Amino acid sequence: MAATPRSEARDAFSRRLLEVAHRHLADKGAAGLGMRALARDLNVTPGALYRYVKSRDDLLTLLIVDAYESLGRAVEEAEEAIPRDNLEGRWLAVWRAARTWALGHRNEYGLIYGTPVPGYQAPPETIPAASRISLLLARIASEVAASGRGAPSSGQPELAPGVLKDIERVRLWTIEQGLPANASDEMILAVLRDWTELFGCISMELFGHYVGSIEAGSAFLDEVARRSFGELQELARS
Repeated sequence: MAATPRSEARDAFSRRLLEVAHRHLADKGAAGLGMRALARDLNVTPGALYRYVKSRDDLLTLLIVDAYESLGRAVEEAEEAIPRDNLEGRWLAVWRAARTWALGHRNEYGLIYGTPVPGYQAPPETIPAASRISLLLARIASEVAASGRGAPSSGQPELAPGVLKDIERVRLWTIEQGLPANASDEMILAVLRDWTELFGCISMELFGHYVGSIEAGSAFLDEVARRSFGELQELARS
């Protein structure tokens, strides 16, 4: 369907709204976002603004989805630039690109991985955008598993019932995303750990928790990423 002048105007205002809201986010933080101040900087009445976003929470959701989509695009583009048969290179590209984006978008990163905004609970529509990187890690891991024998590893400690339940939930989700259904519990657990380590490392560096310990943030992240990939290979060979 061809765009109409009205739809084009709405899209242009939406882009401007996000741009100004990001500036407010940088200046005042997520908790300081105010609809009246935003309307003033957009040169519209509060009533006109509320025709685009119904509340501050709706605005936060737009910003959160926009941040996740921006991060997802950056990481996917970096991963796609690596030859398909270079699984380790693709794995490292995901980790490196996520860190690079975070360093260049500190406020947006803080919005999605920092301190929760008091009183705000992210709605389900944020989940697809938030899942882009975890799904990409799972896809690469499934190819690593396919490159080995892919049998469940022996001699692993027994997993707690609650963890097994979570793993099964994740397995069902990955199947819905088109990934193979035969991933072992240990492989799923490993990817969940890797996803946690990826953003744990970035957050520790970005929010100043490495002061006095880790100074070579990029090299340290690479080391963690390489070791995590090696563990995936060991699971695939076991």
